[in-house]
Amino acid sequence: MKRYFPLLIAAASFCLVTPLVANDQFNQGMQQGSASKGQGASAIQGFKPAEVIPGYTGSPPESGYYGGVTSSGVDMTSPGSTALNTSEAGKTITESILNTPPDNKPSLDAPFIAGGLAIKDKAETITGGGFSGCVEQPASFTDITTHQCLRDTKIEQYCTRTATITGDWKYTDEYREVTIPHSQFRFSMNGLNLVFSVTVPLAGTVESASLSVYAGLYFLNSRYNFMNTAFNVQLITGQSGTFTIPVPSGFTVTEGQVLTGSGCTANGNCLPQGNGDRTIYESLVRGASTFTLKLRMKVREKEWVPRVEWSENCPFSKAEGAMTGSQCVEPGETRTVVVEGKAYSIHQDCWKWQDTYLTQTETEGTCGEYMKDSACTVTRSECADMVDGFCVSQQVTYSCERKKEGNGQICGGEFFCKDGSCAQAQTGTSNMFGQAVSALAAVAAAGEDVAALNGVDVRAFTGEAQHCKKMAVGFNNCCKDSGWGQDVGLSSCSSEEKALGKAKDKKLTVYVGEYCSKKVLGVCLEKKRGYCVFDSKLARIVQEQGRRDQLGVGFGGGKSPDCRGITVDELQRLDFGVMNFSDFYDDLSAGSEIPEDQALLKKAQDIIAEKMKDAAP
Repeated sequence: MKRYFPLLIAAASFCLVTPLVANDQFNQGMQQGSASKGQGASAIQGFKPAEVIPGYTGSPPESGYYGGVTSSGVDMTSPGSTALNTSEAGKTITESILNTPPDNKPSLDAPFIAGGLAIKDKAETITGGGFSGCVEQPASFTDITTHQCLRDTKIEQYCTRTATITGDWKYTDEYREVTIPHSQFRFSMNGLNLVFSVTVPLAGTVESASLSVYAGLYFLNSRYNFMNTAFNVQLITGQSGTFTIPVPSGFTVTEGQVLTGSGCTANGNCLPQGNGDRTIYESLVRGASTFTLKLRMKVREKEWVPRVEWSENCPFSKAEGAMTGSQCVEPGETRTVVVEGKAYSIHQDCWKWQDTYLTQTETEGTCGEYMKDSACTVTRSECADMVDGFCVSQQVTYSCERKKEGNGQICGGEFFCKDGSCAQAQTGTSNMFGQAVSALAAVAAAGEDVAALNGVDVRAFTGEAQHCKKMAVGFNNCCKDSGWGQDVGLSSCSSEEKALGKAKDKKLTVYVGEYCSKKVLGVCLEKKRGYCVFDSKLARIVQEQGRRDQLGVGFGGGKSPDCRGITVDELQRLDFGVMNFSDFYDDLSAGSEIPEDQALLKKAQDIIAEKMKDAAP
């Protein structure tokens, strides 16, 4: 790359000739002016400026703003507002104000502001002085560089806890005496047999039973079968009797169950038709004779006991974040539910809570050095990666200004540059040398890659895909972007992750994306990030600004980064002249074989002075 230096020196030498020649011409002009002193009045007689000066007018519109020495002043508000809204300068100022983010106010320490304030402070000196020859004047100018960096954004996610009324059935055993009157008995005849039935009003276990009989008409030693037992009833007219029914142990009935019994006279042998049983049947139907059933039952009672049950809904793993606060989103009140026709009411101070979790903290990332530099301001910020609807990484563009000094002279109100530094500043090419050498270095590096491969599928600036685990908030984060030199609290990170962290510190990486590496029941338990790691800053710059931004070839996804090299055909389509190599300038100044701008210009200046000395008579 050294073979390019003579060309660069020659170009710089050409730039330095102009200010030196300008000084000689000015001195000659001064001598000529002194010789012609006093001839000014005659020289302008007959001069018609409208014929010589394009666009000349004797009454410019601005003259209306001057009211004379006795005027109290002219209202400039209206014309000023008009100029602000219609002129190009006014539109530029307005757009700058509207487009500047509210949290990125320029620092008063920034060189371009500090310089402006300095000019304001010495305005009288600048505008009120007269010319008395050439005066030495230091010159300051601003070198502007643009940098891009990545930083993690602050992400808050929410879980909800919702209260609902539910309950449980509570069972207890009670003993009840159940009486079924005659009116609830039903009677019929089945041949010579009397048939009777009754409906049980509730469920339970029958502990004991008895049948009370009143004989409106005598019962002739009647034998009956009822509730799985047999017993005899023998009563004369007008007589009552209670007959114990020996109920089998564990005899259970259900609510609405029908119990049926039957029997006939003559100890179950039945009297002929028309006698006995038929007569008893008719007496029972008329109510002259009655049956009354008494049951002692063990009844299981159930009671519904209401309670409040909480359910939680989290779209993420709570282990991933730290809870920072809770807010009631459904205020307290009394709510009622109805179970089997019965209403139950419960009061709750809050029926639904929303819990806030910080799942990703805001970090400086690779933007730390620019955030701390008062001469750097944010010019643009945009989301670099969206995951599940959240912007997890933000790409920020900073404009950084560096104040530099030069030497010159003010002669007759005009500044003449004496060295190359301020000359470059006047032409807006203060980084001309660094930009040119960076582009040449990038081309040379690409050539070395291509020459070393000697294959069919030739690629330059090939990178390597690497991944890191993104730990929970409050724990080690193996994807952190800075501070890896200390290795504090990073014992759980692998050696590959530590190497990736140090590559970030050296600005050798391109962030590709974040993805979920472990998911259970739809909830992500572990996340990872993917990167492309390159051997040099030049390779990373060309890959980002060339392959991605110029050719539109992306780096794949976080799970499978595409870090392939750039083909020869793609290299030929790249415009290295428009790439921003500002991140590489520090490496340039650190290299011993590449001189700094001032050293190169000083050398060129000495060569020119020596040649002019040799050429003098």
